[in-house]
Amino acid sequence: MPRFFIRTFLLALAASWLVPGLRAQQTEVVLSATSSAKLVLGMTSPKISGLDAATVASDFTAVLRKDLDETGVIAVLAERLPADGAPAKAWKEAGAQWLLNAKLTKAANGDLQMEASAVDTSAEKGVFTRTYNANKIVPLRYLAHYLADDLVGRLTGEKGVASSRILFVRQVSPGVKEIFQVDRDGAGLVQLTRHGSLTLAPSLASDGRLAYITYKGGAPEIWGQRRKDGPHEKFYPTTAAGGMLSSPVWSPDGKRLAFVQGDRRGNSDIMVLDVASGRARRLTDGTGINTEPSWNPNGNQIAFTSDREGGPQVFLMQDDGSNLRRLTAEGLYNASPAWSPNGAMIAYVSRFEGKFDLFVYKLGEGKAYQITTGVSTSESPAWSPDERLLVFTSNRFGPLQLFTTDLSGRQIRRLTELPGCQSPRWIRGR
Repeated sequence: MPRFFIRTFLLALAASWLVPGLRAQQTEVVLSATSSAKLVLGMTSPKISGLDAATVASDFTAVLRKDLDETGVIAVLAERLPADGAPAKAWKEAGAQWLLNAKLTKAANGDLQMEASAVDTSAEKGVFTRTYNANKIVPLRYLAHYLADDLVGRLTGEKGVASSRILFVRQVSPGVKEIFQVDRDGAGLVQLTRHGSLTLAPSLASDGRLAYITYKGGAPEIWGQRRKDGPHEKFYPTTAAGGMLSSPVWSPDGKRLAFVQGDRRGNSDIMVLDVASGRARRLTDGTGINTEPSWNPNGNQIAFTSDREGGPQVFLMQDDGSNLRRLTAEGLYNASPAWSPNGAMIAYVSRFEGKFDLFVYKLGEGKAYQITTGVSTSESPAWSPDERLLVFTSNRFGPLQLFTTDLSGRQIRRLTELPGCQSPRWIRGR
């Protein structure tokens, strides 16, 4: 489905390349994001007031347990559970290192309050306490997400991603694709665009502004928001048609968009648009295809895919186009780079014998590690905000759907059962 050259520029209806490359001689190496040791957490049944017990069990307790089990750093105790009200010592003997208690209260006006605390079962001392207040329109499961994220933050120093969201493109009818948003757990589906055309390649600025490609006017245009929650308007081209456009990506400071502009000869180049002035400048000027830009966290380098040396490979350059160098050294087809949030790694896709797999290149080591293997295709990697996971698309159950994986490749989970998905982007929130 992501066929690098054909899809992006030779077929206008495909718009952005979601393709890849694997290496024939690549040795699979497991890349672990975190230590295999997990903190074992015991959970008592929440105390409730003004809420239905069955609703709390399904919309809070089950969601919280799932959120924590999927963090990779916390394991929820599931066997030999002491009775509610048992002392911390009993939970320690059962294997829990922390014990979590929560109280949920629903006021007469529908507002929610949650009081949560955790104790170290060995020291019998508090390690976490927090009160959450939410109005009546906030789903109960969101309180579970917030609590899971804060517990991970207390344990690791970095907030979890249970309350994060994923943007993606989905085909809604023949010739029509729109941008959607879904919660980290696959719930809360929201449609963000309704152009009734091909709408592709979503990117979100750090302050929540959206940018994307749409064919609503016939030719591809870059549209987006100049302020958070503001109207969607055309960014580029400002005058005549801009040729084939794809892959707009916000810079970390939210002032620029890197994007791809092609010509009638089938060539394409990386461009940078100053959003305030509307001025665009070209960073690459060679023949061939240069595409799929991805900023580093500092906004001074860009990773991209280019066929300048034959088949598609991942290259790096400064944000002014200087210091161009090739990153991927092995394999005939490497593409779709995605720079990690802390800048130490670049995920990409590699093709071998007609299928695509995810790889992660560790810049400090100068080495690439294979994440997925198998008979199915894995494409379009994007990082979770905490850098522990990747979201991607795969055809392992038929049509392309959204999946997540840890960096060992052992914990692959299907995010939704929605077919026809592409171009996922993982965000903290909107």
